Amino acid sequence: MNPLGGDYRVQARYFADLAVLGGETFTEHQEELARAVLEAVLLVGLPPYNIEAAADGEETGVALAPAPGNNRALRVLWQQDAAAVLHLRADVCDAQQAAMNQTLRTILAAHRLWIEDGPLGEAPVVLGSHRPSVK
Repeated sequence: MNPLGGDYRVQARYFADLAVLGGETFTEHQEELARAVLEAVLLVGLPPYNIEAAADGEETGVALAPAPGNNRALRVLWQQDAAAVLHLRADVCDAQQAAMNQTLRTILAAHRLWIEDGPLGEAPVVLGSHRPSVK
């Protein structure tokens, strides 16, 4: 998956900049979150989005974007295969997207990342690398 090889932590660092949508830049805190998110998705075998591969039409994978209105949080997005989207009905694409968003939410929560409460089918927003303790 990564031309540099290495374990999932090395790969997470490698893909942290490549998985960003829209040429956005991250704060230092968001970069740390990006590595934590990518470690989790790599461990379960999901491919990270790669902007370099996307230029060649390989757009499928877990992408990252700054969360609107919060420069300390990340939105985690599933990028569907563009060719498949062209051949599927819109309702099927929407259902697949909602299912992948829920899958990402479940994976990230299982890895104890702090996820913002939100509708199950929406792209999760990661607030921190650890959920704060409830007292």
